[in-house]
Amino acid sequence: MKKKIYHAKVNYKWRVVRYVKGVRKPAKTWKTSSVKSCITDLEPEVLSNNKMFIKGLEIKHKSTQELEIKVLSVVDYEYLCMSNNVY
Repeated sequence: MKKKIYHAKVNYKWRVVRYVKGVRKPAKTWKTSSVKSCITDLEPEVLSNNKMFIKGLEIKHKSTQELEIKVLSVVDYEYLCMSNNVY
C-alpha cells in the first residue's frame, strides 16, 4: 500500500505520569511543545494513536517516568514523496 510522506511541524501537549503506591497520578498541568518530523498522516487523531511516533516523542523528552502525549495539530506540512513500505 502506497503512502504519502510529509515533512511537518507537529504541535503536541504532554505531562508526566507518576505512580504512588500503585496509583496513577498524572501531573495537573499540560506542557506544550512542537517538533519537525516526517509523518505519514496529517490528522492529529491518527498521529495520537501511532505508537512509533509517540514513542519517538517520549525518547526526545528523556524522562525516566511515563509520559502522556496528545497531538494537537499539524502545521507547515510539505509533501516529500510516496513510498511502498512505511510503518
